[in-house]
Amino acid sequence: MLQGKLSQLRLKARSFFKRTFHVLLDRLEIRRFKEHSFFGSLLPQASIVADFGAHRGEFFAALKSDYSISRAVLVEANPTLAESLKETFGKESDVLHAAVVGANSKGAVIFTRSTNPESSSIFKEWSAAYGIADQVEVPPVEFASVIRELGGRVDLVKFDIEGAEVDVLKEARASDLASCGQLTVEFHDRRPPLTRRDVDDVCRRMRSEGYLIVKPNWPNVDDVLFVNLKSMRTIKRIEFRCRVALANALFIIRRRIFGSGYSQ
Repeated sequence: MLQGKLSQLRLKARSFFKRTFHVLLDRLEIRRFKEHSFFGSLLPQASIVADFGAHRGEFFAALKSDYSISRAVLVEANPTLAESLKETFGKESDVLHAAVVGANSKGAVIFTRSTNPESSSIFKEWSAAYGIADQVEVPPVEFASVIRELGGRVDLVKFDIEGAEVDVLKEARASDLASCGQLTVEFHDRRPPLTRRDVDDVCRRMRSEGYLIVKPNWPNVDDVLFVNLKSMRTIKRIEFRCRVALANALFIIRRRIFGSGYSQ
């Protein structure tokens, strides 16, 4: 009987913490669309957005349903998906069929399409895990080019580019990173040639450029948010240092209690 009461107490405590967790996240104004987190309060009334690895436009569609977007660029390497994006969002955004590359990359990119579209990648071995459909040559586009196309200032950048995000962020110019308010990134560190050390190197670089880091799926890095402190006034910087510290504490506690991250 005592064991049953203790079990019920644990269930109630877990339920209470879950409710409290989501209430606090709402207070912190952290939003999450399609596995990508960001601070909704940092988006201005008419936001400028860059979506690298737009896929079918799931993230962009969710974002524009809740926020006013004045301009957006959607970049997708898969030619079939890029055409679909043009048909669906071509009137309200610029859609580029291209592969995002680091500043040191040269020439066209060989993009391997998998039978599972979400595993298509510039890394052939990643696509092979689910079966290779075909390989196509894709024009490259640099991160800096998209920033310039958007007028040199972007409020929210989303990356889901199946491994290419590491080189892009390592090689991005400091001035281009300074032009971004937030970057929400899905890192891929569990398949060669990328490792957790590569992701850690990117995080160190971003900190050195004035970014705070939120890891909603701590200790995993499939949803990492970079917040540009340099774009804020001094008082707001102090506020967001506190917000980020509290957010990371909440995500760590959730993982410790439930064994799962924000996405689960």
